[in-house]
Amino acid sequence: MDLAIMRRHQAAMESHGLDAMIAVSTDNVAYGAGYTVPSQALGMRHRQFAVLATSAGDSAMLLTTNEVDEAGERSPITSLVGYDEFTEDPMQTLAAMIRDRGLAEAVIGVELDVLPANRWERLRKELPRATFMPAAPAYDDARMIKTETEIAHLRAAAEIAMDGQLSAHRSFREGLTEQEAYRLLADEMLTRGAEKIVMIQVAAGARSTLSNPSPGGTRFVAGEAVKVDVFVSRAGYLSDTGRSVLIGHSTRRQRETWAKMNDVMDLLRDAVRPGATTGELWSLFVSEFERRGLSPAIRFLGHGLGLGLHEEPYIAAHADTVLEPGMVFAIEPICVDEGNGYHLEDILLVTDSGHENLTPRFSRDLVVC
Repeated sequence: MDLAIMRRHQAAMESHGLDAMIAVSTDNVAYGAGYTVPSQALGMRHRQFAVLATSAGDSAMLLTTNEVDEAGERSPITSLVGYDEFTEDPMQTLAAMIRDRGLAEAVIGVELDVLPANRWERLRKELPRATFMPAAPAYDDARMIKTETEIAHLRAAAEIAMDGQLSAHRSFREGLTEQEAYRLLADEMLTRGAEKIVMIQVAAGARSTLSNPSPGGTRFVAGEAVKVDVFVSRAGYLSDTGRSVLIGHSTRRQRETWAKMNDVMDLLRDAVRPGATTGELWSLFVSEFERRGLSPAIRFLGHGLGLGLHEEPYIAAHADTVLEPGMVFAIEPICVDEGNGYHLEDILLVTDSGHENLTPRFSRDLVVC
């Protein structure tokens, strides 16, 4: 396993009292393996994949035999254990991997919220003396602080999403459909090096108020807002950034609303630094929005970003996590006003002295296309 990623695993195991961790979800397998397994990304449920990490610094990967060769080329893990998906039980193979490392009676974290119940039962029968614990909290802790390699991937994804939007804005016009705008955006993202278009939200007019709209046949109308939010990936790491634009012209109220949102975003960026808490950021957001006559449109301000779209920690009323260098957030102080949804979202990296905006080329000005 990549040394920096292994150290994150080890720190999480020490904190949660584990001797080993077993990843089975697509994103946590990718976290340990260093790449996304194609079969797992396709959602082939009968194929079982897992990454085992131990507190001693050992790692191994369980995978179907047809995926072993690619894993050998793409993963830093050298212990690749294949099984025949038609004739062998993957839980027997996984149990053997655990026993081979002297962990038959160890405390092992398993993604119990992901592993199918029938396979979980078989694993328990194979290792009756092991103590199993839910692994989700440990993986959340491990992934909250990104390594230098992870930050590089996130920075690349953010730049693609930012520059692709800025370029596509030049082709937005009255009468264009959401689906046509989606194709323009997708082409810009792929041209700039996106490995995958995970999702692009485009929603015009009244649909701009929706949280997760899919682009359809709605046409752009002069004076209405268009919500754009872009999720592309580089090496499996995601962007989550967007801007609303106006079509044809804007009113004074629309420009004032947008300016107020950007004023609050400036205050939030200034507050992002080591030692601050997510609870403090949420309180600042709510108070400054209310002071300007705005109302939050969703129940959180931001979330961690990485291999998953919504990762810990959250910036919300229910959370109070201390910010540390290496955390990466998507921050979105969005609102709804007069039937238009206004989407404003940046990606921020917590640094030793404050923060770095990974989407710096977006302007404060309301874009009118």
